[in-house]
Amino acid sequence: MIANMRTRNILQRRLFFNRLQLMTVPSLEDPHLMTGFSTAAVGQIRNHSSYAAVHGLDAVSFSKTGKVTRYFTSDRNDKFTRKEFSSKLLKSIPDHVKIVEVGARDGLQNEKNIVPTAVKVELIKLLVSSGLPVVEATSFVSPKWVPQLADAKDVMAAIKNVEGASFPVLTPNLKGFEAAVTAGAKEVAVFPAASESFSKANLNSSIEDNLSCCRDIASAARNLSIPVRGYISCVVGCPLEGFVAPAKVAYVAKALYDMGCSEISLGDTIGVGTPGSVIPMLEAVLDVAPVDKLAVHFHDTYGQALSNILVSLQMGISTVDSSVSGLGGCPYAKGATGNVATEDVVYMLNGLGVKTNVDLGKLMVAGDYICNHLGREPGSKAATALTKLTANASKL
Repeated sequence: MIANMRTRNILQRRLFFNRLQLMTVPSLEDPHLMTGFSTAAVGQIRNHSSYAAVHGLDAVSFSKTGKVTRYFTSDRNDKFTRKEFSSKLLKSIPDHVKIVEVGARDGLQNEKNIVPTAVKVELIKLLVSSGLPVVEATSFVSPKWVPQLADAKDVMAAIKNVEGASFPVLTPNLKGFEAAVTAGAKEVAVFPAASESFSKANLNSSIEDNLSCCRDIASAARNLSIPVRGYISCVVGCPLEGFVAPAKVAYVAKALYDMGCSEISLGDTIGVGTPGSVIPMLEAVLDVAPVDKLAVHFHDTYGQALSNILVSLQMGISTVDSSVSGLGGCPYAKGATGNVATEDVVYMLNGLGVKTNVDLGKLMVAGDYICNHLGREPGSKAATALTKLTANASKL
């Protein structure tokens, strides 16, 4: 079975498209309200069906005055179905993608100022109301190391009656696992690293020692019928070691798969990955674990997260981690920015005709809520653009 995994998920790398010879549009011309000068250019694109279907140029309308207006939404599900995409590059993308929201835990854990428990709980409720199926709630780690999450028990108590999503929590050791179970956790996660140096710095243990701890947690969880998710840090790069070989990631992934993890999330912790490094990493992991057990978790430090997610989808991955408004960071990588913004991921998936069951407008409400509390601008480019350019973004 494992031998066929890569065969089923081979990325089609060599695809050829007809070139479009477009006239030059003046740089000072408004890109969203174009004059008649650029009408011909848009017309060329609209007549090129495959290009228009891929890039959403069906959302361009021509007014009687000769001006062209582009609507500001990627949600084209009312006009296009997955079958209408003609590009071979898109046919390998899953019809449905599960989004795992990590903003309430991963997104907030590095905030210097303590976020009140009530704010965290309200954020979680808003995220659930948007249709997100999985919202990572908190982590049962030592308050000494992560004071922001010292209220883990209180958060779990406050959301125990919230329905509509699952709420996994991180457990670094058996003590944390037992505390999580006592607090009512129904799903837990372990988090080894593919880098020896990072494992010692972040977890105070070697990779092997940490995997041994993960096995203990997995065994205890199995006895209670509690699913265990495995996160792997530094899957393409490490702030201490630099490049991380795909074979090292595959080794840890196989260990997690063999111990019975229900899902394995591959994390580019410092956001240095590009499709050129992500593809060989995924190929190595697909040799040891089935694609339906894998998820990807990209930080957007270098602006590569969406590109990396796209190639992951093309290789068959159908679960993506993200953080509302791009919250998060890495305490061991100075300058590393947060996770990819959930709003941006949903916007892209809408544009691809991929179902997520997530309401982008309600998601933006959650992002605005937490950003207002933190006193910062939203970290989502899609949310920022839609807020400025759309009269009522909640109805997208």
